[in-house]
Amino acid sequence: MTIFNTINKIDQNIILYISEHLRTPVLDSIMVFFSRIGNAGLIWIVICILLVASKKYRTVGIIATTVLITNIILGELILKNAIGRIRPYDALGLDIIIDKLNSFSMPSGHAISSFSVAFIVVFLVKEWKVYLPILILAIVITLSRVYLSVHYPTDVLLSIIIAFIVSFTATRIARAKGLITDKS
Repeated sequence: MTIFNTINKIDQNIILYISEHLRTPVLDSIMVFFSRIGNAGLIWIVICILLVASKKYRTVGIIATTVLITNIILGELILKNAIGRIRPYDALGLDIIIDKLNSFSMPSGHAISSFSVAFIVVFLVKEWKVYLPILILAIVITLSRVYLSVHYPTDVLLSIIIAFIVSFTATRIARAKGLITDKS
C-alpha cells in the first residue's frame, strides 16, 4: 500500500466517522449556513472590499485581494483539474444535504479563499479584534466542508498550506517593496 493509499483511507475513515457519528440536525444547519456564506468566495470578496475602503487597512485589503485572486486561479483553475480527486460523497456513496458539485475535490475553493484572506489579515493587522473573527470564520467555513462530506481533510489541509505559502510570500514581497511596515 502506498502512502497515498494510506492517506486516502484515513481521509475516507474520517469522512465516514463524521457522517455516521457526529451529524446532528443542529450541526447540519450551522454547517450548511457557514458553507453557503463561503460560496464563490463572496464573503471574502466583501471583506476585501471593506478593507480596501478603509484608509487604515487599504494596503492590507489590496494585498488580500491579490492573494485571493492568485489562489482562486491556482486552486480552482489549475490544481483542481490537474489533481482530479473525486469528492468524498461520490467516492463513498454518501447522501449529502447540500447540492452536489460539478468539480473535483482537491484543493478546496472554500478553504483556499478563506485562508488567503485570513492569513493576510493575521500577518498584517495587529488588532486581535480585527483578525480573530476573520480567522475563526475561515476555520468554521473550512470545517463545514469536511463535515458536509464535500471535501476530505487533506483537501482542506492542502488548501490551507497553499494559502499560507502564497500569503507569506506576498507579505514578504510587500515588505521588501516598502508597501507595508511592521506598524501596519
